[in-house]
Amino acid sequence: MEEQNKARVKLIVALVIIFLVGVVGYKLYINSVENDFNDISTVEIERVGDHYTGQFHRPDCPLAKKILEPVIFEDGATAKENNKQAREEGYVPCKRCHPEKLK
Repeated sequence: MEEQNKARVKLIVALVIIFLVGVVGYKLYINSVENDFNDISTVEIERVGDHYTGQFHRPDCPLAKKILEPVIFEDGATAKENNKQAREEGYVPCKRCHPEKLK
């Protein structure tokens, strides 16, 4: 009987540890995703377009790094001007990096 109690305690402790590791891992993942684009410099004015998806991105966007043949919008003096140029050429803003949100 005592061995069964020890086994149950070990099982409960193991499950609690697994649960806590999962919670901590999830919190770390959520924070990294939220902060992914909060550190992007306001000096950054260049925008990157993708012919295939029809979207334009910030250069640091993970999706922009996967573009095989990027279209670079850098003629404008500001990010707002490059956003406007990309829109005029039919591109829509990326929903991950939100290139039109200026800080």
